[in-house]
Amino acid sequence: MSFSDREKQLIRAAFAWGQVSHKEGYTLSDGEIEKSVLLRRLLAGRPPLAFPPPLRHGFPWYEVIEGRGQHVVNVSEASTENSMIAPGSRPGDKYILIDGSFWRVAETISEREEYIVEWGSYPMQWRLRKHWEVNYEMTQQLQHFRKDNPNAGLRLDKRAGEGEYSEFRIDDDQTVWLSEWQLTRIGLSGWVWVGTPLEPTGQRPLAPVKEDEHGPLILSEPERATGEAWLRIERAGQAYRFVRLGEEICYEQLLAESDSSMLLHGVQGEDLLIMDWSEGEPLHRFAVPAQLAPLEEFDLDRLGYELVPENAFKANP
Repeated sequence: MSFSDREKQLIRAAFAWGQVSHKEGYTLSDGEIEKSVLLRRLLAGRPPLAFPPPLRHGFPWYEVIEGRGQHVVNVSEASTENSMIAPGSRPGDKYILIDGSFWRVAETISEREEYIVEWGSYPMQWRLRKHWEVNYEMTQQLQHFRKDNPNAGLRLDKRAGEGEYSEFRIDDDQTVWLSEWQLTRIGLSGWVWVGTPLEPTGQRPLAPVKEDEHGPLILSEPERATGEAWLRIERAGQAYRFVRLGEEICYEQLLAESDSSMLLHGVQGEDLLIMDWSEGEPLHRFAVPAQLAPLEEFDLDRLGYELVPENAFKANP
């Protein structure tokens, strides 16, 4: 008896899901199977992330890790009470409730207006900011009401003790402003977390051998004619992401290539080595399955590398 490729994929997905479920303490009940976003993700051919993702309304929120987008969320008031509820927090840390899950507050930019938040074991940060926009329909309604009812007493103060900060404001020109909370990732995108984080042992020293106006473009082993070479594929501020071109690359030939984007065509292997780099030092290394690394999406001549992979999984709770 032989199995089809689809049957083999189903067996691997079920096995992986069973391992994660056992580790997290879930049962293999029909209910758990029906509602599991992770199982649907595995069946679609995408592996689990290196660490559990945040939850959003009780469901795993993969997009906030893997993607780039800005998310409109519901937020509670930040607090230090019971701070151990937030994954990765320590006693006394401030936390904030975002769409039903507790996130750790790394920095308060402006109380009740803007925070830098973190989640669990991910070395990533997000900006949580209250955004204000004019609501023209409500502004028009208010102006008509005041015109038709000049003597009406109208109080629009915020209710005392209200925990949700979906507020509105009325300025001196009688313009109505509505607010919403926006959650936006800071720094490099998180698609690499579908791979395996690598230990720093045995890594060769690297230094920029070629730079452009945006920072280091190619890394090589200092004082050698051949060796490892890494090409920048993403950047965010002063943080950079590189893919390894090979272990024994001739640097003279490498630097002779005028079109750096052509170097990506030579990247081969089932697993690609990806490295994040900042302030002249490597931060993290990952082995990422080649089919999950969206190298074809990167345009090395663009200013911004904040890209969402076309194959990024978007959960449908």
